[in-house]
Amino acid sequence: MFGTLLNLQWKQAQRSPAFQKSLVVNIILGFLIVYFALVFIALGFFSHKILAELYPNQSPVDSFNSFLLFYFLIDLVSRFMLQDLPVLAIQPYLHLPLKREKLVHFVLLRSIPSVFNLLMLLVFVPFMLRSVVPTHGIGIALVWLASLLLLTFTNNFILIYFKRQLTSNPKITLLLALVVGGLILLDYMQVLSLRQASTVAFDALLQQPWLVLVPLLGLTGVYLLNFRYLMQHLYPEEIFIKKVSSVEGNDMAFLNRFGDIGKLIALELKLIWRNKRPKSIATISSFMLFYGLIFYTNKVYLEGWGMLIFVGIFVTGSPMFNYGQFVPGWQSSHFDALLTRPISMYQYVKAKYLMFVPSVLLVTVLTLPYGFFGTKVLLINLASCVFNIGVNSILILYFAALNKERLDLSSGSAFNWQGVGASKFVMMLPMVLGPIAIFLPFSLMDIPQWGIFAIALIGALGIAFHRQLLRMMAKRLEDRKYILAAGYRQH
Repeated sequence: MFGTLLNLQWKQAQRSPAFQKSLVVNIILGFLIVYFALVFIALGFFSHKILAELYPNQSPVDSFNSFLLFYFLIDLVSRFMLQDLPVLAIQPYLHLPLKREKLVHFVLLRSIPSVFNLLMLLVFVPFMLRSVVPTHGIGIALVWLASLLLLTFTNNFILIYFKRQLTSNPKITLLLALVVGGLILLDYMQVLSLRQASTVAFDALLQQPWLVLVPLLGLTGVYLLNFRYLMQHLYPEEIFIKKVSSVEGNDMAFLNRFGDIGKLIALELKLIWRNKRPKSIATISSFMLFYGLIFYTNKVYLEGWGMLIFVGIFVTGSPMFNYGQFVPGWQSSHFDALLTRPISMYQYVKAKYLMFVPSVLLVTVLTLPYGFFGTKVLLINLASCVFNIGVNSILILYFAALNKERLDLSSGSAFNWQGVGASKFVMMLPMVLGPIAIFLPFSLMDIPQWGIFAIALIGALGIAFHRQLLRMMAKRLEDRKYILAAGYRQH
């Protein structure tokens, strides 16, 4: 039965109209996968020499084990941003004499042969052969590798469960994000040493091979958790009833005070909530909150200003950048219908602007704990917030007039190049380099604080004159609306 289901899935993908269109992209991705696979294999073979040079007082195996906990945390975050959920069009099978359990097991097990699950073997297997086998023997080495593989599969099913919960109960997924971010923050503040905990855990595995039962039990528990959830939500009627109840619970009456603009905002929020691609964009943006930890934990970056400005602009504006770069492509499937409604282009543009502003403010509030890394970081992030609202939001709407590629809202955002064009890269240049260019003269005069003030001042001027700027952006979209409509009609 599993073979039959796999065969049907392959035929469905092969006969899809998008299969031939994405063939060239798949070939390019294939070359990239081969290239990175060779890089990872080389890293696995030579990592013992690299670790011996970096940590001469520690064995390569102990050094490698000390980073495994970090690896699994980063792997979990990466999966949220890049890995799609395993799905199956369930309706054609429900009337057939098939057990529901088999269908659910198929959906879960088909996620195992994923690049995220197999990529680790390209590093772990060569390292095991070069370092673990000579010091601990082939039996212990295989147990060590099996434990890493079981933890990888555990991450896979954790991702599947929490990503499905993102629709029905997003608080659970938010809790997971807070736990991961909290562990990294505690390690940085030297309250908890993740490296030491990782070393103790995986060295104990080499000394006591029976501990492989711990990740095995963890994998079993997470798998059964997913199995139970899918069994409870297998029938379309059950899913539909749940969706209806959740939508009824979303009270957007407060948007009525904004009139037609409020209705446009409400429709946009429902579009994000009900479609896969904008929802995945929102998920990715939430994890961009932790982007600052890559730089703020490095004293080299904290001593300068330029990189901190780049990080501040990117972190405080990540939801606006990720979502705004495809405006108005989100409405590409019904753009013609929008043109027939008594809605002015200024109302449309202002609705987008009023969505950007709260997102930037919310992210800025959530990133206030970065102030623990220094008042410099806090001031830069606040200035970046003002600049994103006053300047970058207008730039996004300016470049929106060039987005004439149709978007498929039902597809995920990972490795999805639909709607991505040269204008996206051109758009990012003034947004990121603009504040750095403003700051540069003040840096050369050795008054960097005034440079940060200048960034905030220009952003404040943009906020003060936002009505006039929005009318200019509306006029630009009005002039190109028929070009956009013609582009969206092309499949």
